Amino acid sequence: MENSFYDRLLTEAQELATKTDALNDFMRTQKFVDLDRQNKDLLYKQSRLMNEYLQVLGQRLEILGGRFSFKN
Repeated sequence: MENSFYDRLLTEAQELATKTDALNDFMRTQKFVDLDRQNKDLLYKQSRLMNEYLQVLGQRLEILGGRFSFKN
């Protein structure tokens, strides 16, 4: 396993996890509730896609012999 590649992949996954958490936090606010239906639908879709992408990154890390761990 090439450490620099693995480290970049891990960093990407951690950054995506942070952004996904921030989006999910926003989606629990009144600001989100007040959005129009089109924007809400797009944010729901964005959240689903980000979570799916995060799962893919986690699987790639596991193939390389590691495990994804989220750290703030």
